[in-house]
Amino acid sequence: MSNVTTHYGSDGIVERILAAIPDAKIDSLSAAQLYPFDQLHGRELVATQEHAARLAPSPTDRILDIGSGIGGPARFLAATYGCDVDGVDLTPAFVEASSRLTKLSGLSDKVRFQEADATQLPFADSTFDAAICFYVGMNIADKAAVIGQAFRVLKSGGKLIWTEAVLVGEEPYYPLPWAVAPATSHLVDGNTLKTLFVDAGFQIDEIIDETGEHVELALKRASAGIVPSPAQQQANEIVLGAEFVQRRKNYIRSLSDGKLASLAIIASKMG
Repeated sequence: MSNVTTHYGSDGIVERILAAIPDAKIDSLSAAQLYPFDQLHGRELVATQEHAARLAPSPTDRILDIGSGIGGPARFLAATYGCDVDGVDLTPAFVEASSRLTKLSGLSDKVRFQEADATQLPFADSTFDAAICFYVGMNIADKAAVIGQAFRVLKSGGKLIWTEAVLVGEEPYYPLPWAVAPATSHLVDGNTLKTLFVDAGFQIDEIIDETGEHVELALKRASAGIVPSPAQQQANEIVLGAEFVQRRKNYIRSLSDGKLASLAIIASKMG
């Protein structure tokens, strides 16, 4: 797992984000001001909004964010729906940044983060009403263990939304956002991924192919001349460095050329 923390680890994340927010007032920062920078997954805020609406949690629900990054989706859920959210991530710099940003945006009473290995989640059985895992699977070698842990910590009837890039044809174009080379990329095809959920005990409610939406969004940005956008310079560049711009381009090219697909799996723990 050390290659994951090395790949994503970076100092000064919070400072770079705050410097990029127009007219940021540290003592009155809102979660919404962070959204252009803290949604570090495919289709960013648009996808977070769509998947959060599918969960539609109540204020009494407790949600788990597996691979929570710098905490964007977790803060969105808490700010929008009033629910409690626990985030876990392997990368210490992300856990530190997510905690600081959450405190700055006044959500520390609702959202907590901790460094943890998703193959051994530090929670009791049947703790959570729902869970999300956005574009983390490509970094996970033992996907079965993580999916099994998600099943364990969910309550009966709990829903999991898992998004992941999957193989369709030959190897994609590297470097990619999650890996510089195939050796550190843990891609599987869609059928293999689906089987892992079924084997863990999940009922699959829906599988959504989001490939077209990813490519369409990238093309819209390009045609509008916002590459990178002036407010963001893309979240990847602000948070993870300028080289992630090319990695993002390789990802979109891999989707466009039919080497990768982007799937959202909606699954439930029944019984």
